[in-house]
Amino acid sequence: MPLSQSELDDFLAEPHIAVVSTTGPSGKPHAMPIWYAWRDGKVLFHTGAESKKMRNLRKNPRISVVVDTKTAPYKVVVIEGTARELPGDKPLGREVAIHYLGQKMGEAYAARSEEPGALVEVTPTKVISWDYARESNP
Repeated sequence: MPLSQSELDDFLAEPHIAVVSTTGPSGKPHAMPIWYAWRDGKVLFHTGAESKKMRNLRKNPRISVVVDTKTAPYKVVVIEGTARELPGDKPLGREVAIHYLGQKMGEAYAARSEEPGALVEVTPTKVISWDYARESNP
């Protein structure tokens, strides 16, 4: 069963590892795990300004983002959308690090991080979700 909008927002606000997929110049897919923030119906994540993800997105802004639980009963959100490059946002990077690692480790991680790189904003064009806990399984 699909998640309601409020369930989707709550789920995406949790610190799940997402996998983003971009397409390289030859058409080859490139998938990488990321930390992200869910804000106002958009996915935000940092990446290196010259990372393969960013280079791919500059040529083709279409992206997919998959967020799922790693244990049963599974919840999954698949987002297809368009990416836009923004200047890195060090305060957001710190916030995301704390969200994923906790206060002490997140602060330390953020303090060690150099420039925040590029911030990618993903605007969804299609969202698919499901919650296996609500499926009728024998």
